[in-house]
Amino acid sequence: IPALRKKSEKLTGYLEYTIDELAGEFPDAKIGVITPRDVSQRGCQISVDIAGRERKLFDAMIAAGLIVDFREPCVIRMAPVPLYNSFEDVFTFGRVMRELLA
Repeated sequence: IPALRKKSEKLTGYLEYTIDELAGEFPDAKIGVITPRDVSQRGCQISVDIAGRERKLFDAMIAAGLIVDFREPCVIRMAPVPLYNSFEDVFTFGRVMRELLA
């Protein structure tokens, strides 16, 4: 269990970093992470608000093969689960998101 938690922290941290990079690259998208940034206050998921484009972007993410969750009214959740997700999965997520935001 400790090894899974450690991998979870690293995967989620990498996802957070990836989202922050996208937010910097696409400032007009207004991507906002709403999940606590403190690792001890979150599990293996990141929730984001993408001002005014949430549902459209969510639908595009699903169409592109990303497995994400939508919560009304405006939250998209991503969860890199340490049992079956890899760092390559997070990298691929970032690549696909970059294409969708461009």
